[in-house]
Amino acid sequence: MSDKRCSAALKMEIQSQVEFYDEMDGNIVFNKTVMIIRGKDNEFFWATTKLKLTKTSTLDLEKLDKIAINLDAIRPLYSARLLRAPTPVPQDSYIKEPSLIDYKENLTEESIITKLILHEIEALELLRKHPHPNIVEYRGCVVTEGRISGLCLAKYKMTLYERMEAGTPFDKDLFLEGVERGIRHLHSLGIVHNDINPSNIMFDEMDRPVIIDFDCWQQNGQELGIKMGTTDWLIEGVEFALFENDIFSLSKIKKFLFASSSRKPLTKSTSAAANASKVPTPATAKIGGPQDALDSIGTTECGNLTDAKLEAAQKEVRGVRTPADGEIPPL
Repeated sequence: MSDKRCSAALKMEIQSQVEFYDEMDGNIVFNKTVMIIRGKDNEFFWATTKLKLTKTSTLDLEKLDKIAINLDAIRPLYSARLLRAPTPVPQDSYIKEPSLIDYKENLTEESIITKLILHEIEALELLRKHPHPNIVEYRGCVVTEGRISGLCLAKYKMTLYERMEAGTPFDKDLFLEGVERGIRHLHSLGIVHNDINPSNIMFDEMDRPVIIDFDCWQQNGQELGIKMGTTDWLIEGVEFALFENDIFSLSKIKKFLFASSSRKPLTKSTSAAANASKVPTPATAKIGGPQDALDSIGTTECGNLTDAKLEAAQKEVRGVRTPADGEIPPL
């Protein structure tokens, strides 16, 4: 699809925006703000500005050079083999819609955004057949004019990151055990999440942790896909989906929960291309078999994830064999 430049609509509003930064001489420098603009007829546009926008910023949206977003290019065709969300959608549901921020970078015949949607559905369909209280509940595809316009999921209270920021107390040990049980269940199905971080773990009504967001998932042993997780929450340099990836992230969650200084912003790595400059060293994967999810009930091995064992796990992912007593416990 070619870039389609658009005449400005009479009334427009910014629906979402993301700031992009570059690293220059060791410093993080603001580059641009990318916006998704909604037009008066509910059409969408992609635009960018060199301004850093605030709530009080004044920006003439009509004068921006905009690109019309072809929704058909990012909405895959619905197939009857996929679960369809009920109509009307239950009130206690959350509709996950495709992110449009990367639209201009992905103007290809087969949209990367479309691939990400179908990839996530693949995991959610498998998990629907093997449900678990610590894994997001999937309710099917939302279909608009024969195309998948969103994913219908159960709605949860807040993310772990939001809960920690709010300072509302909860049983952190019990929460951590629940996250571990969710990860064990994924691994029993051969699934590596690859993006376990405080924004991808939510609280349900019973304050149990629920793992969400499966657009970075892969089967154990496969190369990482288009999206490669979140910087600082995935083993540096890893190129394969390994159970160790989630074990490492679990240990980071533990530190986040119990270290008062750990609440720092999350930096999302959105694509393999974006990560390429940060990951110069190829990884040699050690592939292991999935563990039985039922083994985890009533256990809490995450307490054994010491810094030394984390370092050993990182070395092993890079192909450096570590001594047996330095290995991370199996999950």
